[in-house]
Amino acid sequence: MTNTESPESILWKKDSKEMLYVPTADFQMGTDDDRPNESPAHTLHVEEFYIDRYPVTQTEYKRFIDATGHRVPSYDVEWAEPEGYNWDSALRTPPCGKLNHPVVLVTWEDALAYAIWAGKRLCTEAEWERAARGDDARRWPWGDTFQLGNCNTKDNGATGTTPVDQYSPRGDSPFGVADMAGNVWEWTSSLFRPYPYDANDGRESLEAVGWRVLRGGSWRNDLDRTQCTARLDGDFLFFNNVGFRCAISAHDLSEDYQ
Repeated sequence: MTNTESPESILWKKDSKEMLYVPTADFQMGTDDDRPNESPAHTLHVEEFYIDRYPVTQTEYKRFIDATGHRVPSYDVEWAEPEGYNWDSALRTPPCGKLNHPVVLVTWEDALAYAIWAGKRLCTEAEWERAARGDDARRWPWGDTFQLGNCNTKDNGATGTTPVDQYSPRGDSPFGVADMAGNVWEWTSSLFRPYPYDANDGRESLEAVGWRVLRGGSWRNDLDRTQCTARLDGDFLFFNNVGFRCAISAHDLSEDYQ
């Protein structure tokens, strides 16, 4: 599929999620600011792809749970602070009042299983940053100045997750992708390795052992951790501020979208 044939948005049949088009480009990944693990800034070529407009919600994740019998996000561990986010293990239902919130308490393996079920994949961290940052190397999805009302962060006095569309469109990226700053950290397919990013050095192997990269910051973080370049390794496995969204290469599109 060429650029001229690619619709700006599609509706993916399997999970009924809207996906937005991100065109092929060379873009700046990382930063030369004094930010550990995010430097050096380097130019990277990314092929066209589609990305979920919103993170996967509790309601959408339930469809996957019901269809596959996959385990529900429910844990009896204090360190993950699951209170208010655990699913009902007996009824296999998500927490009340959070149906349009991003699903949390999901491991990388959980996110990967959903992506495979949906016929999609997890974003590489390069794709994630490209979708968030656009063509002008901006700091936040909406620009270079932090706007308090554009995302769910600690700076707003956040006490938990919010609906995935609450800060759209004012907090959207240049491609219209929502919730890429704050709310929840998002799993990517990439291993947490130093820059410059190289998709061919083994970091995109799904069989490789190591911590995977989380992107976007969360409701528990301040403005600094919600910058488009911010990276976190997922060594804690799951938490009440960790979710995900999916992607698909534009060249892989078939009859799976409407």
